[in-house]
Parts: sequence; C-alpha cells; structure tokens
Amino acid sequence: MNLSESYDGIAAEMWDYMGGDTPGADFDFYARKIKEVSGKALDLTCGSGKHLLRYLKMGLDVEGVDASETMLATCRRKAEEQGLKPVLYQQSMQRMDLPCKYQTIFLTAGSFQLLGDRDEALETLRRCYAHLLPGGQLLFETFLPDEAFKTEIDPNVTLWGPTIRTRDGAAITTHLWTETADRFEQLKTEKRRYEATLDGHIIESELHTMSLRWYFKYEMSMMLEQAGFHDIFIHGDYKDLEATAESSETVYSARK
Repeated sequence: MNLSESYDGIAAEMWDYMGGDTPGADFDFYARKIKEVSGKALDLTCGSGKHLLRYLKMGLDVEGVDASETMLATCRRKAEEQGLKPVLYQQSMQRMDLPCKYQTIFLTAGSFQLLGDRDEALETLRRCYAHLLPGGQLLFETFLPDEAFKTEIDPNVTLWGPTIRTRDGAAITTHLWTETADRFEQLKTEKRRYEATLDGHIIESELHTMSLRWYFKYEMSMMLEQAGFHDIFIHGDYKDLEATAESSETVYSARK
C-alpha cells in the first residue's frame, strides 16, 4: 500500500507508541503564549492530541483540526478516557474553513513544512490570517534539515522499532530514508516503510511518501507579510529572545 503525504494507516496508528505523545520543550512555550492573549486557540495539525488534550486539562480553551481521520479518532478515544470533550475538525491546513475565529493559531513539530508545494504553504498562511481575530497571533516552528547543507544525497536509512501494537500484539518496524534532496528548490522527499509482523509473518505493509520544504529567515518573513501579517518575530529555543545561528529551535510569531 502506498500513501502520499499522509498520517493515516499504520503511521497514524503508531504515532503515540513511537513517542508522538511525549510533550517536549515546546509545550510550556505555547501554553504561555496562549495565556498571554487570553482567548480561544486552535491547534492546527493537532494529530492525536499531544498538546490539545493537555491544554484542555489545564483549563485552556483550545480546539483542534487535522487532515487525518485516524489521528482524530485516536484523539477522541484518548479524550474520552480522560473525560474530555474537545472540538475537533477534519480539514487540511491549506483548505481550512472553520466556523469561528481565534486569538491564537499554533502549529507544532515543523508541521508547516510538510506542505511541499510553496503555493499551498502561502495559502495556509492566508487561511490562518483569515481565521484570526484582530490582534490575534500565529505561532509555528521551522527547521533546517541536514539536506539543506549537503551537496550530495545521503539516503540516511534509519530503523525504528520494533514497537508492539497493543490491539493485536504485532511488532511494527519503521524504515526511513531520504529519496531526493533539492537544495536549489529547498525540498526533500522522504520515504517511510511501515511493516507489521505477527508470528514471524508480515501482515501489513505501507510505503509513505513525505515531502518537506525548508525556508530561510527573510523568505519566511516575506511570505508572512504577503499573507497580511505584521510584528513578525523569530523566537529561539522556545524563549522570548530572538533566534540566532546558535539556536536549536526557531518559532515564528506574527500578528494579524
């Protein structure tokens, strides 16, 4: 089975088991930023609810949207187990059309860069702008992959797992490698093969194709301005200090 740019199937099902439910250094940063503007927030590409559910338990007013119904189903199941009732929408970020507007929209884990098409990336920024209240803020992370600096393609084959799937005891193994990397277009294509093995036999196999586009400082700022944003700031390492070349993580913030 081949899936393109999707977190459905085994990939979505195994996300939590492979560490996708573990809060990172970004958790406190986004919580603090949501509180600073005081209002409803949107977790864009909320996935299985790693941030969303924890923020709801903190008393924050946060809704979620994701393109993957499998991920949203996992989020609903986890919410029910915790006695939570999140408002969730199944939509892609570049086609987002929701019934309300927000004070904060945030994207975590570099999800914005999964938009391999530049026009769709700009359209996503425009959709975010349209879904913000006046004075509302957009927050999202970007990063530069190793391929941004290499002159030759390195397959960099990586193996994850096996991880045991609780519903049937199958062992899930993930193979990850870079297929193409275009430094001129700032675009790489990544392949992930998921294999589920039970009693020594492969019972499921999926091949996913993921595109990732990277952006540089001034390029990203100009795109935000083109979408209508102002007061653009680049945070370094989830702090209120401006990012530098030494920053491990960068987060863009912009106002409507």
